[in-house]
Amino acid sequence: MDLTANQQQAFSFPILKNADILHCMSELGIDLTVDELNEPHRHKDRVRAVFVNLLAIGRGMTEEDLCSHSDEALRRRDALSHPEMHEDSLSELKFLKSAMKFMMVCGLRDFGWKDLHAPTSKRFRRQLSGAINFARFREERMLMYDELTTQREEIVVQLQEVKDEGTKLNIQLEEAKLATDKELKEMEEIENDCVEMETEITQQNKLQATLRQESTDLKKQANNLKDKLATVSLTLQEAEAEERKLSLQVVQSPQRIKRELEIVTKSLEGERGECSSVENGIYLTQRKIDNVTQGFDDVSRALVAMEEVAEEKLRYESTLGEKNTAKEALAINENELSELQAKQDEYEGVIQRTEEKIDRMRQEGRQKIDAANKALEATHEELELVEKDRLEGMARVESHEEEVREIEKKIKEEKKKANAEIAEMIGQYRHLKAVVLEKDQELMKAIGAY
Repeated sequence: MDLTANQQQAFSFPILKNADILHCMSELGIDLTVDELNEPHRHKDRVRAVFVNLLAIGRGMTEEDLCSHSDEALRRRDALSHPEMHEDSLSELKFLKSAMKFMMVCGLRDFGWKDLHAPTSKRFRRQLSGAINFARFREERMLMYDELTTQREEIVVQLQEVKDEGTKLNIQLEEAKLATDKELKEMEEIENDCVEMETEITQQNKLQATLRQESTDLKKQANNLKDKLATVSLTLQEAEAEERKLSLQVVQSPQRIKRELEIVTKSLEGERGECSSVENGIYLTQRKIDNVTQGFDDVSRALVAMEEVAEEKLRYESTLGEKNTAKEALAINENELSELQAKQDEYEGVIQRTEEKIDRMRQEGRQKIDAANKALEATHEELELVEKDRLEGMARVESHEEEVREIEKKIKEEKKKANAEIAEMIGQYRHLKAVVLEKDQELMKAIGAY
């Protein structure tokens, strides 16, 4: 009986020809013949097998899944008065619900128990057309889903690569900053050393200029003293020569000679003192010359130090050039990092749009599932009504059986009471039994109609 025959169909699909149906079913891996398609009521087992295969393809349910039941369902079955009569009922009911849900997803809301136990060619063709349409739709969506999933995975991989590259660039940036800071500190120390050395060189230059001036003055004084000493020596020699010359002409007078000798002696002592002073001056001048020489040595060392400072300055300028190069490379890395960040934002936008598209597809699927669940709940309620009617029929059967048992009891009692009426009672009993059996058959036929 069609439980949801009056519900409106969700969407339309083309009814395929027999040849197309057979071809598509063959592509799905389901064996189906023309006779089975044209006369499904003669091949109910094949019809059931076809729907089992469709459930496996469309919903991923195997026969083992159809035969497995929840603990709650088993508990409710065991709570019935005759649970042994419902051994296969749960599996059949689960198969029916699954087939109805699948057909509802395919756009057929009027699938029912009769389509499995009294199928018709027209409805069977329509149901297979809907299932094939759904299979094609599912295949297209699965291809789209696989493509989107592949794109998303590629984008995620690219995003991870961009993040890794960004992390690597950040590490290189930090290392470059640390190296630059270290080089800046070294350059500051070199600059301070250069300033100190320049100050010392300036002082040495001033000292050198002073020493040169003093050395020049001392040389002049020494030359003057040498000239004066030469003049004095020459005068002394002339005086001695004059003395020798006069001594030959003048009468020797001891007093006069003594006076002259005293004068000459004093003059000689004065000259000697002056000569000693000149020698001391020469000694001092020599000391100053030595100091000047030492100053020249210091200046030479200072010049060497200045050359070293010049080399350090060249190295500093080279380091400064490397620093500028590092700054340029750092700016390039920052630009690349900005570009990578922009690409990362773009990839994240693509991922977000892809996830939103997947969410919309999931939302549509959930809406369809909710609609199917609502229809399934309505079907379940009607099935419960059918089950209730069946249980009432079974109760009536049990009531008739109880009546039969009472009649048999009465027959036994009557048999004990009157042996003479055995033949008549046996006849009545047989007649009554035939009537009861006929009623039971009618009742069973009525139950079978349900």
